[in-house]
Amino acid sequence: MATWFRIVIGLCLLGAPAWGQYHPSGPATAVDRDSLLTAGMDELLSYLLLTRDDFVFRDDFTDKDAFRLPIVDSLMRHPLLMNDFAGECAQRFETGMNDPDVILGFVAGLAKTEMHSEKPIAEKKRRGYSADTVIKDLAAEVQNWGRVWNAFAGKKLSEAENALIKDHYQDLLLEDPADKDKTAEEQDSISRVEERYAVDVAAMAGKLRFPTIVGLKKTLDLLEVYKSFVLASQDSLPTDDSVVVEPAWARAQGQRLAIGSFGNDVYRGDYDVIIDPGGDDSYFLTYDPSRPHAVLIADFSGNDTYTAESAFALACGAFAYSVLIDYEGDDVYRGGSFSLGVGYFGVGILWDKKGNDAYFGDTFTQGAGTFGLGLLIDSEGSDTYTGNLFCQGFGFVDGVGGIIDHAGYDAYIVQPKYGDYIRYNDHHISLSQGFGYGVRPFLSGGFGFIADYAGNDTYLSDIFGQGASYWWSLGVLYDRSGNDQYLSHQYAQGNGTHMSLGILRDDGGNDVYRSYGVSQGCGHDYSCGWLLDRDGDDTYISYDLSQGAGQANGFGVFTDVTGNDRYYVMLKTNTQGYGNPRRDYGSIGIFLDFDGDDRYDGNGANNRFWTTNSKWGGGLDKQSPVLDTAETK
Repeated sequence: MATWFRIVIGLCLLGAPAWGQYHPSGPATAVDRDSLLTAGMDELLSYLLLTRDDFVFRDDFTDKDAFRLPIVDSLMRHPLLMNDFAGECAQRFETGMNDPDVILGFVAGLAKTEMHSEKPIAEKKRRGYSADTVIKDLAAEVQNWGRVWNAFAGKKLSEAENALIKDHYQDLLLEDPADKDKTAEEQDSISRVEERYAVDVAAMAGKLRFPTIVGLKKTLDLLEVYKSFVLASQDSLPTDDSVVVEPAWARAQGQRLAIGSFGNDVYRGDYDVIIDPGGDDSYFLTYDPSRPHAVLIADFSGNDTYTAESAFALACGAFAYSVLIDYEGDDVYRGGSFSLGVGYFGVGILWDKKGNDAYFGDTFTQGAGTFGLGLLIDSEGSDTYTGNLFCQGFGFVDGVGGIIDHAGYDAYIVQPKYGDYIRYNDHHISLSQGFGYGVRPFLSGGFGFIADYAGNDTYLSDIFGQGASYWWSLGVLYDRSGNDQYLSHQYAQGNGTHMSLGILRDDGGNDVYRSYGVSQGCGHDYSCGWLLDRDGDDTYISYDLSQGAGQANGFGVFTDVTGNDRYYVMLKTNTQGYGNPRRDYGSIGIFLDFDGDDRYDGNGANNRFWTTNSKWGGGLDKQSPVLDTAETK
């Protein structure tokens, strides 16, 4: 990455239809938590001589570039709609667990791009298939992905522009651990080069855009038909290891296509299509981005190991469309950088349907997108996600990246590899776990998200993460249920920094949140950060600028709806409802807690309204008779 990014960040911090505007899908019922939240927020704001209309950011602080996502623009005008938007995402993504086209269509609407969808296979045609014709139709469908592709037309670009995108754009996302040992002059030289790359990309506005998204209905139908043939003829198929067939007809039409066996097969190299019926298989895959091509890999069963032998391998749509579907088994994915559900000027989808899986990556991995969509879907099992930077639901310039995990006790871990040497000697940058990121001041950022629906989950990051954002972007971390743990150091857990938006929403469970500062519902510099916990006996621990804190014209929102909660802060002067004055007007910080026997080590107290040492900040702890046990969350 971006020594350039790092220096700018360090200096500044030291100091669906077309979504032109987001509209929630329907009204809240009289007794639900959203209604209670709305009423309580209005009451608190009235005590502070504020209204919801005060929560709005002007749109003329910076010039609007061509890469701004419409949803970011909309929510910057109405940041208190982030809660509704997070709920809408959760509903759409859950519906799409069995029909990914629902997810793809929703994202297409957010990005204001096209959705190209093939019709499902008619039953009459399904009955007429043979195993050979299914494979040929799958191969044709993959080639069709390329034909409908209109996201990145190299014909529009000059030779120099093509070289920038193919060879140097990735430098804005790559980091060298050795940078911390370089001299100030060497670091400055690197930052100047990367700044020039960003300026040159900005100059290409109109030539680069979010790509067309291709639907999966026909592909999934074809795979199910072929799977039925495989199961019906299982006894007649080879079971020896590494019996892999690469048909001559596929080579003749320019595709490398492999059909595996029920044995433990091994695949090496750069493929267009792999269909494997079973066995504990090993994949050692490469991808050459100078020869963009669509990729489909489908494995029906077995405990498989997938290894990326180069960047841009393993469900990375690099100037193309790439899909990897694993139907069952306890699998291991070793992705490196630019892999595991990544859209890089394209669309990359990794869908694991069943099993306890482990995902390993370095940078820009596990649901990450720039000028495209990166999606990692895990339908079942207790999984471990391990990365180092720009991962686990990361949206970069004109991109959407996300993880959707439906069940299991999951661990999301961002390892300490890349030092945050501008601010600390002993902390590391993460920029992950539902994180949106842009290049200040040249390129608006994207939309990064995690949606996790069940299980006692653990989220670990360091600097920047867990429903957070930077520079005209949006980050969302949504967790529906389970006793979860959130640990991060700074700029995390519902944080927005420099004209951006971040929300962490947890709907249920006895959760623990721990951070140092600029976290837990904190907005910094024309940004809004929101931590919303809707139910459970929760514990919150922080040092400063947390639990509803706005600074430098930011909005910080903290809301806990029900449960017996515990709040701990070190500094009372800028936490639990703090909004400092700055520049032409001030900041807003609000803290709300409903229901329960709560304990405070800080400003708050049970059944009390309080103000802090600030102009537009305060808190309210209020018992409410509105909720009952029959209420649906």
